[in-house]
Amino acid sequence: MSESTSARGLSADATWCEAPADYIVQTYFVLRLVIAGGALLLPAVLLLWAAADPVVPMQHSISAFYYTRAHGVFVGAAVAIGVALLAYRGYTRGSNLLLNTAGIFAIVVALVPTTDPSTGVADPGNIIHAVVALAFFIFAALSIVFYGHATVGDIPDPRSQRRYRAVYRVITATVVVLPVIAFVLAWNVEHDATLFIVETAALYAFATFWLIKTYELSRSHSQLKII
Repeated sequence: MSESTSARGLSADATWCEAPADYIVQTYFVLRLVIAGGALLLPAVLLLWAAADPVVPMQHSISAFYYTRAHGVFVGAAVAIGVALLAYRGYTRGSNLLLNTAGIFAIVVALVPTTDPSTGVADPGNIIHAVVALAFFIFAALSIVFYGHATVGDIPDPRSQRRYRAVYRVITATVVVLPVIAFVLAWNVEHDATLFIVETAALYAFATFWLIKTYELSRSHSQLKII
């Protein structure tokens, strides 16, 4: 290979994005999608695994899969979400602190399991797991309450601004209410699919915010402030 050919190949590879700023913005957006994707895929993959593998029965909660062969899916997804939240830089210092805290809680949820459903005996780890899981959603919701609207004003259309703010208010309420319901169900309801459904809905509400917010940022000029 000639020197000029090699140089052209290197140049093409080095300019995969049109400018360094594009590279930074694309990386930032991919990180957002990792957070949303992890929350969306976790319940779906667990359901498919339980349906396809006779050795893995359907569990009453997402966390209960910790004690099945799908253990790696639960731990891996929760840790991935947590690490991504820690790596993600919030739009403001306050949002960054809230998201970092939520990320730490997500990792603790993965590493401190709930009670083994086969024993039916509660232990201190179960209490820690439940409280930290609830705290994860609360801090995620707080980041939406205080900072989710911060970039809406950069959208040129006032009607779109109002729609986004209304949607974020609904999502915030959902991200708070559903985990509280799940927390109550975990302590007061016999083992059935209800808890799994509520937990899934809470994760999907969390993921919905990240997807909509990502789209909102792509429509506004806020992505320029990232760099």
